[in-house]
Amino acid sequence: MNRLSPAGKLPRSILEEVLDAAGRELVTARSGGLLLTTSTVFGGDFLLTRILASADPFYTVSVQGTKSFSDVPYAPLAPLLQDSPDIDFESELDVLSAVRDRIQRLTKGRSCVVVVRGPEHLDSASIALLTRLAESPSVGLLIRSGPRSKVPLDLELVLADGFIEEVHIPVLTAANVREYFDSILGATLPMLSSTLVCEVIGGSPVLLEMVTRDGELRDLIQLRDDVWILPRELSLTDRIAERIFSLIADYAPEETDVLLTVALAHQIPVDVAVHLWGADPVNALLLEGALAREEDAGTIWLRAAPPLLGAAIRHQVEPFRSRRLWENVHEHLTDLTNTPGIIHRVLWKLSVGVTVDDDEVLAAATMANRLDKPDTAELLLRRLPSGAAADRPGLFAAAEVQRARAEFYNGRTDLALPRLRRLVLRDPGSDVLTSVIHFIFQINLATGLGASALSEAIRRHAAAGPTGTAYESTLIVRLGRDLQQLTAGIIPKTPVVEATTVPQDPREALCWHFVMGELLYRRGDLSGAAAELSLALDLVLDHEHLRNYGGCIVTRLMLLLVGGGFWDELAALQTEVTAGRAPWIKRLIGFWELIEGLTALQRGRPQTALAHFRTAVVVLRARDIKQFRPLAAALATYTAWLIGDPGLNDFVGEYRRLSQLGPPERRMLAEAYMAVAGDVPAGASTRQRGLIPVEAANPQIRAELSFLRVQAGADDAVDVGIDRTAGLSDPRTQSLHAVLTALADGSVSALVDAAEFCLDRGQDLLVPVCLGVLLTQSPGSNSKVVRSAAKLLARLDPELQRLHPQLAALRHATRLTPREVTIAADVAAGKTARQIAKHYGVSIRTVDGHVESILTKLGLSSRKEIGKQSP
Repeated sequence: MNRLSPAGKLPRSILEEVLDAAGRELVTARSGGLLLTTSTVFGGDFLLTRILASADPFYTVSVQGTKSFSDVPYAPLAPLLQDSPDIDFESELDVLSAVRDRIQRLTKGRSCVVVVRGPEHLDSASIALLTRLAESPSVGLLIRSGPRSKVPLDLELVLADGFIEEVHIPVLTAANVREYFDSILGATLPMLSSTLVCEVIGGSPVLLEMVTRDGELRDLIQLRDDVWILPRELSLTDRIAERIFSLIADYAPEETDVLLTVALAHQIPVDVAVHLWGADPVNALLLEGALAREEDAGTIWLRAAPPLLGAAIRHQVEPFRSRRLWENVHEHLTDLTNTPGIIHRVLWKLSVGVTVDDDEVLAAATMANRLDKPDTAELLLRRLPSGAAADRPGLFAAAEVQRARAEFYNGRTDLALPRLRRLVLRDPGSDVLTSVIHFIFQINLATGLGASALSEAIRRHAAAGPTGTAYESTLIVRLGRDLQQLTAGIIPKTPVVEATTVPQDPREALCWHFVMGELLYRRGDLSGAAAELSLALDLVLDHEHLRNYGGCIVTRLMLLLVGGGFWDELAALQTEVTAGRAPWIKRLIGFWELIEGLTALQRGRPQTALAHFRTAVVVLRARDIKQFRPLAAALATYTAWLIGDPGLNDFVGEYRRLSQLGPPERRMLAEAYMAVAGDVPAGASTRQRGLIPVEAANPQIRAELSFLRVQAGADDAVDVGIDRTAGLSDPRTQSLHAVLTALADGSVSALVDAAEFCLDRGQDLLVPVCLGVLLTQSPGSNSKVVRSAAKLLARLDPELQRLHPQLAALRHATRLTPREVTIAADVAAGKTARQIAKHYGVSIRTVDGHVESILTKLGLSSRKEIGKQSP
């Protein structure tokens, strides 16, 4: 692991491009000057310094507008008039001449930039003189304003005339952030990490640079194998948090109070803000982009942008330690019920020294865990008793459960399970034990770990039961036992889900649907399994207290849809969970890189897919709650083998380094991919070498492994594969069956039909198998086979066309000769065969022969279509 500080490693950035252009503008005669406002970003002085560094003037002089002298003509110009005591202030020309003389003496005729701060307090006479001064090619005018709404009318008119230009700072998207890390820092940022960074910085390149240049963040942002690994939350250091709040000093106290109160509440109705402060400061902050508005169920809500403001609350920085702000606004926040706002307000109370009940702190920590913010939960839990000798043992036990949750959500399952075991041994009480049982069940659901801890918790609960009722007989426990068998690849003899109906309790109903989905999956009914898991996900989305089950359910559901080739359903699911209904999905960073890679494979882009798989492998080394790392390594190995990537040995080595993580089926799949890559470890069992392990109980998995044997060249692989893929209904296995049947048939028409069948179902990577066989069976550039193959080739993604070795012969067979390229251009231009023959001095029959060859190689049917192709 390499831990490197981002500081000092930024040769250039998006922001630097903008500010360098602004600096060049200052030292040219193209405009009278520049106006710099905070606009949608904070940090005006930070930007001012950067622009001046880019302009590199010989001399800089400062002019400051002040409220006390706002009515006194030329008062702000005192620094430029100090050696002209007898000047006639009634004459603008005399004042202008004196200022020019002063600058001439200071600069000895070289360049000068006049920096103006506080332009809202400049008198009209000073504004007129400064703009006249900037007419000189050796004088640049740089006006530093606070919020854009403070620019005075006199300057607005000059801006409208185009004499002074405004510096526009771009707003970054998640794609920009990803590109920033890739091109500027020379490393990749995982897809959802870039989204999280963009949310934290509010799209501000100023804040992005502050965060990435902060040397104190070196323990938070880690560079591993050219991939930037971020923590679950980009927590601010104390220094950065303080600096962020120094950037809003340009706002008036009233506007600052609005901004901070909205940050404290997380969101408040706009009418509350208007009632407290009036419409003007609210509108000003909306114009600046410091506040954002959203409409929900007819109510317009205000939120602080960027969310860094909320993050700074956790660091207890000024002005959140201000008792004045607390006294003024806390009563208006007590009735607001949004969960992040409740957490913010508890943290705020702690920062200003208000007494907070332990139960309130515990409730806030529980909410933070529910929002998948374990860092915030741990911060709150430090305020609670941490010893078993606490005055309130019940509080201690409940806090220990939340500490274990925070550890689990931070990827430290090895710490969470021992903590829960110790808690169970202390007999914390029936209610806490029930909570522990459900939590360990969730861990087991996600990782396959914790079976012994679950059994011990159930035994203790049964022994503590007031009437001796065996807790083992309850539905949740029986579901857990069935799930353990299914995870191990064993179908229970009498599944509990087939003996009971769906229970009424939402938590038990969720587990019931999950176990039913796993049962159908093991039997090969992927469509039915997806339907059951979708019902389980609906329960998570509808019940706030179940949200922490969402990660493992979405994980299983999406992998199931990908494995079965249900690409339309996968796209619909991604839209559903990312459209605001499931904010916790944003934390599954490594998993989403894996999904992006699988989606790229579906689209026929294996090289792009490999880049995502590689990123997923690196990310999951750091944090792998859901145990995706074996699957990520396996898919990377398979894809590298598929396209002949030189990194194949590295991915095989990556799998070898893995401990036995995850369900056996995923380990089996990774072993099979390794064997296909031709690197079976010494001493491997017969089942590893044969590629069909006995644990592969799922018919769809057995079908997939059978096809891998075909690609590896096993003698009986085609016949075995046809048998394994028969009767299954998912698109992927149906496509495998069509290809295997066509290979067994060997006819040209069967291979063409199979390739078209795969394309229609989005299984593009299977098409090259058919095309390669077509070419070996029917060589010749002018055959009907080549025309059919060329049509199929044109439907594949260009990346797949370039990379797949089996398509090299087809690309060569369909490459136009120089004469054919010329004739194709003539046909596309509308020339007849007679005209072309006369121009080149050949027969019409020769031209017709060339045209027929062109049609065959391009897979076209008529001369009209030639004009639509790019030879």
